Amino acid sequence: MRGTGAPRTNLFWELAGLIARIPGLGQRAPLRRAADAFTEQIGPLDVEQSGMLQEDLYAVLRRCDDYPNGLRFYLDTLGSNRTNTLAWAEVERLYRRLCPESLLTPAERDELSTLLGARRSDPPLERVALRFLPCLPSAAPGGSPRRDTTAELLDALEDAVVLPDEAHPLLSFVEAVAVHQPTPLEAELRAWNEKVAHRIGGEPRLLARVRALESARLGRPFEPGRLLVEIVAHPAVPDEYHVRGSLLAPGEGPQALLADCRVTSRPALEETVAQLHQRVLDRLGELSAGLTVEFLLPRPLLWLDVDQFAVRPAGSVARPIGADHTVLVRSRDRFSNRHWWPALHRRLAWLESHPNGAFDTPAVRFVPAGRPPEPYDLLRQLRDEETPFCFVLLEPPPYEGDLATDPVYVLLEVGIPAIVALRGGGRRADARPELGKVLAGRLAALPERVRHLRGGAPACNGAPSVTLDLHRHVTLVWDSRDGLEGAEAALGHPRTGGGHP
Repeated sequence: MRGTGAPRTNLFWELAGLIARIPGLGQRAPLRRAADAFTEQIGPLDVEQSGMLQEDLYAVLRRCDDYPNGLRFYLDTLGSNRTNTLAWAEVERLYRRLCPESLLTPAERDELSTLLGARRSDPPLERVALRFLPCLPSAAPGGSPRRDTTAELLDALEDAVVLPDEAHPLLSFVEAVAVHQPTPLEAELRAWNEKVAHRIGGEPRLLARVRALESARLGRPFEPGRLLVEIVAHPAVPDEYHVRGSLLAPGEGPQALLADCRVTSRPALEETVAQLHQRVLDRLGELSAGLTVEFLLPRPLLWLDVDQFAVRPAGSVARPIGADHTVLVRSRDRFSNRHWWPALHRRLAWLESHPNGAFDTPAVRFVPAGRPPEPYDLLRQLRDEETPFCFVLLEPPPYEGDLATDPVYVLLEVGIPAIVALRGGGRRADARPELGKVLAGRLAALPERVRHLRGGAPACNGAPSVTLDLHRHVTLVWDSRDGLEGAEAALGHPRTGGGHP
């Protein structure tokens, strides 16, 4: 990139003085030979001679700079046999300040200029760039518009200072423009960023973080953060819990453990989760939009009402964590038993091939209250099938201490990705139509619908719109392609028996 104005003029004058003080170049003969070579190879150097060496050199250098690569050719000719001297190293240093190496190749720059030219006009590029530049080029008051504001912005962004552990401002600028564009152009701009990022020092994690931040600023998280909370309790000591909490931040993967402790009561367990939640909000800041909270629970704790754990965001009122965030329960047993994963992936593949699969038969099977299925019958029926995808347990079987006789363990083994369980007492006869009404829709969107349900059941004309207080009694056990495979570094095995004797 090349600057303009007084600072560049000063650099040319300083460069002329450096050359004039180099032994052997203070004479007219070598300067004349270099000028003759320039005229023969590049073009004429028609400058007036003043008789003052530094002034004449300054005029020649400015004239050389009018030709493409002219200044580089003149210095190479003049500095022949002097390139290893300290004096000439100073000349090269000043040249790099006058003509910094372009960050982008001509092809990359042309492609980006074309993409920016196809953008929506709102917001203007100058307004977006204000976040990355201390000063922006703008038209003089009352003057004519600049011929190519995009080119001037790219010039400035290429030369912007890169802060430690931050993406290059040019990459951040492109992401800030992309997020406002229609999907096809947004994808093209992001693809351009991914193509050049490795060459200009944009680590993938930094680019991913910028992308997530720009999306969060528009209220549509690109990659929501995930709070992973692992809770285990040995059946012999049911009121003693071991809690581990980790954050999967957007674009960063698992971070260090935020908690790894034992608590000896249910209130202490809820308090620990509330503290974890606040620490994650503090750490993510703007990136907390769309945060999902995933509890990794062993079979004995699978129906623990974790979505009802109270949290108290700073300066706000206490409420159940499930009222603010998508809360999922993931099976610790399924995570540990890798030989169960193929069955899970087979059913997930069915869902991907039926993206509009609805919450009804054959994808969903209801299990009436008081009629738990026989484990062996379940295994025989489901072992080799792609569906059902979801089981609705109107009265979830409690854990009796024997996994071999537990139908829920069979559901996990055969890869049922979604289990909706209705906890607590109530009028079970009304539960099926109520659940069908609330959860009806695409299966893939089931976690989002459960989140809206947990937000509360508003009254309509003084009567509850949803009976049974479903928003307080629904557990969603869920696994998906984004499951816990990427969280292995943050999980592992706690020091307890994993919830088993």
